[in-house]
Amino acid sequence: MSEKAQVSNKFKDFKANLTTRPWIVWGMGIRGFEKLFNLNNKIILSLVGIIYLWTFVFYVILAGDGDYPCDFIGTEDGKNFYNCKPISYYSDLQFGGIRIFLVTLAAIASSGLIANDMTDKSIHLYLSRPISRLDYLIAKFIPIFLLLILVTVIPNIIVYITQWSDAGLKINWIKEENWLLLNIITQGIIYSTVYSIIGLTFSTLINREYRASGAFFLFIYGTNIIVEIFHAIIEDDRILLLSISHLLDIINFFIFDKEFYFLSFGALQPLDIDDIYAIITLLVFVTSCSIFVNWMITNMEASE
Repeated sequence: MSEKAQVSNKFKDFKANLTTRPWIVWGMGIRGFEKLFNLNNKIILSLVGIIYLWTFVFYVILAGDGDYPCDFIGTEDGKNFYNCKPISYYSDLQFGGIRIFLVTLAAIASSGLIANDMTDKSIHLYLSRPISRLDYLIAKFIPIFLLLILVTVIPNIIVYITQWSDAGLKINWIKEENWLLLNIITQGIIYSTVYSIIGLTFSTLINREYRASGAFFLFIYGTNIIVEIFHAIIEDDRILLLSISHLLDIINFFIFDKEFYFLSFGALQPLDIDDIYAIITLLVFVTSCSIFVNWMITNMEASE
């Protein structure tokens, strides 16, 4: 009886508006987003709180007098390198970034979106309604994407407004940084999209919520560590294309038109990789994940 009640409760997602498919999908997505902020989701709420606290402490209160958005840090092999706050925001803790919190949040919040529907078989009931597989996937994508936008774009916009306020709210400051706000929004959308799709992929592949979240976390940090070790051994920059973290970082530097580098064992490592290769690799990866998720759901429909 409890399982039937849980499945029945899921169809409250359709309450938004039953007149058109777009409204059904949007209603499901928004309801899913609201569920993430249920008081029972203490870990998710705590991580969101930590991310905002980290932002205010390290990017607002302790920001210092350095140039915003980028500080010059040195020259290597005739190239100038900069520490950009909107870029370092996505790095690891030792560099002032929230990556571990962001990855943990994405892993936990996305792991049950499809896995739970597969476990209780309610996915078949969803797809028997007037929505397609694509509609269903979009409805599952919306909650995690909006959640990640909340901790990527919004905190950086808060920092942007704070810096503008410190500059006296002068219009000339905005004109001097005319592409900065667009860059901040663009990088947040890219990170949120990629992590959301990876989360849905593991949620589909592993129909156990906690295992899916663990696999997500290990995939991001496992590939990151392995790739850096092999990079130190074979000294071939192309191997970094096998790490999602480094792919996103390369594109991040590309958005801000800065030379890419990373710190390996405490040493600054400039890289010689064409940005286009990173962009193509990331597009292929995201497309492959999307196709795989659709294929898995198609097989479930066929086997039912």
